[in-house]
Amino acid sequence: MDASAGSLRGFLRGHYQGAIAVLAPDGSPYTAVVHYACDHYGVPYFLFSNLAVHQQYLHKDPRASFLLWEPGDDLMELPRMALQGEIHRVHPDPALEGRLLCLLPGADGYRDMPDFHFYRLDVKRIRWIAGFGSMGWAEEVIRMPGDLRELELAEAGAVAHMNADHGENLRDYWRHFGGEKADAPVRMLALDAEGADLQAGSKRLRLPFSAPVQEPKGWRQVLVDMARQARGSQA
Repeated sequence: MDASAGSLRGFLRGHYQGAIAVLAPDGSPYTAVVHYACDHYGVPYFLFSNLAVHQQYLHKDPRASFLLWEPGDDLMELPRMALQGEIHRVHPDPALEGRLLCLLPGADGYRDMPDFHFYRLDVKRIRWIAGFGSMGWAEEVIRMPGDLRELELAEAGAVAHMNADHGENLRDYWRHFGGEKADAPVRMLALDAEGADLQAGSKRLRLPFSAPVQEPKGWRQVLVDMARQARGSQA
């Protein structure tokens, strides 16, 4: 990980949980562990209950810091990133809501509960640490540029097609790019310009693309190329 927008966004897209720090009304800090999911632009979203203390505090003061890290034995030697900004309640359109419900663990069970709502982190500043002696600050660089609406609208259909017709390819992706055979059926959760998200049982795997996809038909080519690469490794 370095200070480039693509590197920072790739780290953010490759994880699914972290810790948020918010401010109580008396100014004291409060932290909570949360799940999150990124939209097509790499912006993080959350699903919070009205009963959550951090949700109640955010309505009084939206300022927050969001920390995510690479798990391992020595955290001081591993990458981590803190995103500073404001967290606000939002109302995603159906395409984005469907994506978030697929990516947020357990979220689909909460979709019809009236006390759960979506929130978005509007990033202002990023502190990144790639390991001992490699660190820095980045300002407002996380959001992917351009208009990705065509990808947003095509995602659900493309994901459904992969799950219905290309289960063998999904298993090959998991084995080759994840480094192990899946111990449960593999399904695709999401597709975006920079990669795909897979799940097998309780495990997740992010498949980053070698180059961003510009339009929906680009997904087919990159996924075919990755399938050939995965099959070739079995020879």
